[in-house]
Amino acid sequence: MKEKLIALLFPPRCAVCGEVLALDERDGFLCKTCSSHIPYIPKKICPHCGGETDRAGFCEFCLKTFAFETACAAFPYEKVRKSIHLFKYEGGKKLGYGLGELMADYLLKYHEELLVWTDLILSVPLHPKKEKHRGFNQTHILCEKISEKTDLVFQKDGLRRKRNTAAQSTLNSPEERRQNLKDAFEATADFAGKRILLVDDIFTTGSTCNECARTLYRAGAKEVHVFCLSAAGLHMEQE
Repeated sequence: MKEKLIALLFPPRCAVCGEVLALDERDGFLCKTCSSHIPYIPKKICPHCGGETDRAGFCEFCLKTFAFETACAAFPYEKVRKSIHLFKYEGGKKLGYGLGELMADYLLKYHEELLVWTDLILSVPLHPKKEKHRGFNQTHILCEKISEKTDLVFQKDGLRRKRNTAAQSTLNSPEERRQNLKDAFEATADFAGKRILLVDDIFTTGSTCNECARTLYRAGAKEVHVFCLSAAGLHMEQE
């Protein structure tokens, strides 16, 4: 009875589009429409600028300003905007498990080289106050599911956020965003010689992932690669 009441008050939703699942779909995490065509970013399209590239993930032009080696994202932000909002802000924690599974499937389908190269996966940290308020770190949930499906080792809390920084979305210029995150993170372990896959939910300007990567390189990391659930793209950065 309790489970039925919870399902009535908080019906399960599709992990991609965020719509309520029909009764005959509730043993999965995707609606029929999304399961028939998962809107992943194609392998030869840069998630950042949308241009064609001969590599998987971000093109060389978009990578040139960042400290990390490569970056990729599973979805355009517009396709998963609703489900991300439900996941992070409206009690839809269970959506995170479906989203993490989709991220793992994306790696297996498009980025087998990352599965071979990666020694550890790490999540972008929240400040403890923000994590306490939300009740969880959304990237931890994504990493746990990726680890479960790919056997990559997830080192929880390998990075710590020292300062409770302002939300990047509230800042106007790239310089403000860079200064907001300067020295905001610290590594909690020695990552000497490690090849790290850094996971986040949304890639917008890349400032957060870039500062985390710089922190990891200072802690001895050999390579840092970035993998995000979604990428907002340059057109949204400029709005």
